[in-house]
Amino acid sequence: MQHARQAGESIVWEANEFSRLPEAVLEVKRRSLECAECGEFAWFRKESRHGHPPHFCSHHAENCGLKVQYEIVGERAPGIHEQDQIAAGNAIVVRLDLEDARQVDVLAAPASNGAEGGREGGTRFVGTAGNRLSSQHFTLRRILYRLVQSPSFRTSRELVSLYRNENEVLIQGAVNEVTHEFSSLSREVHHDKLALYWGAVASAGRTSDGKLWLNSSLTRGGASIAIFDDIAKKFLDAFKVEDLEDLAGAHVLIAGRCWFSDSGKPVIRCSSVKFIVIRRYKESSNP
Repeated sequence: MQHARQAGESIVWEANEFSRLPEAVLEVKRRSLECAECGEFAWFRKESRHGHPPHFCSHHAENCGLKVQYEIVGERAPGIHEQDQIAAGNAIVVRLDLEDARQVDVLAAPASNGAEGGREGGTRFVGTAGNRLSSQHFTLRRILYRLVQSPSFRTSRELVSLYRNENEVLIQGAVNEVTHEFSSLSREVHHDKLALYWGAVASAGRTSDGKLWLNSSLTRGGASIAIFDDIAKKFLDAFKVEDLEDLAGAHVLIAGRCWFSDSGKPVIRCSSVKFIVIRRYKESSNP
């Protein structure tokens, strides 16, 4: 789309006009854009290396007159009905040691059962996932798919257990207690909290120390994910990202700890590619 509104203001930008802003100004303003019609999160794409002109996109409301269809880049959606997921009643198990950024299908169930022990931050505790053979076995990619697609999944009491390896639980709890959208973050509740954090990316960039930063909208939590310099290339290669502009508008899910800076900015640090997944979009070629 050619126009987007600056959130909280009456300014409506035209894409070419927006692209001519000074770089530092553009990078700030692109983190607070919304659809001029429905008010949903919007993002800006600079002119591409292939000659595609600058433009805006949005995760529009269902009834928005500007809504366009997007295709998922590099994956297909899991062929599981939402009602089956919510009604199943079994615990959800994710094996982070088996995560693969290229993996789409659900992982096979591990050949073990019974309660498992785990360790996080030097404290050992016993998991309560129960019989893992009867559990639903998800990948982080599939959890992100459900969070994006299903409001009822976000509020469900399904038990989810993320295993760092066969015997160590990293995160465990009800879906509505261990998954947190960027827009819901607060220092009082989430500072130093290990959980699953997710939301949409407004912009991405590199800093002089080599870190890769994925930034959410300033009007929807203002969170940033810091991907450490030693895994930044692995991250880009794993998700086949050739241009950081390709990450604008993507949904991201990360298992990590949230820290609030002195300025109040929430930052989630990523130290392993196995702990993060992204869901990129492009405009559909179908009418």
